[in-house]
Amino acid sequence: MVEPTFLAPGRKPSDEQKQQLKDDAAFYYDLAKFEVQAIAQRNQILLVFQSMLFAALGVAIGKEELFFPLWLLMALGITACLLWLYLNALTRSLECKAMEELEKVDPRVAIVLSARASSKLLSLGSVSKIVAFGFPSLVLLTWLVLLYFYGFAGA
Repeated sequence: MVEPTFLAPGRKPSDEQKQQLKDDAAFYYDLAKFEVQAIAQRNQILLVFQSMLFAALGVAIGKEELFFPLWLLMALGITACLLWLYLNALTRSLECKAMEELEKVDPRVAIVLSARASSKLLSLGSVSKIVAFGFPSLVLLTWLVLLYFYGFAGA
């Protein structure tokens, strides 16, 4: 076990300090896990919502008369994507902070994080980054393309 940073070099932690380290590690593990699950659940909900908007747009494009302009439906999709990205950014920052704190109390985490940092491919292909920002960005890009081709062309 790596000595905690709050101890002087060469001193052994007391039983109370060891228990505090265990409690801290458990807390930060749970926090990081919760934040990742929050991103996953938010993605599920917002992907279903975006799918319904895309379906409504697909039906609406074929209609001659609509009771709402198409750009309004697309603006709703864009707004939902921006909110989605914002919430995922907040959640991701909490996850990263929890991992930093966990790295201080559990040396195993430091090994994993250093392995990720040493590989450019691993750092670019982080599942957490892709899930948090990749999906919402692709959906946002799709809405912007649809707005360009159908929203402004139909106006």
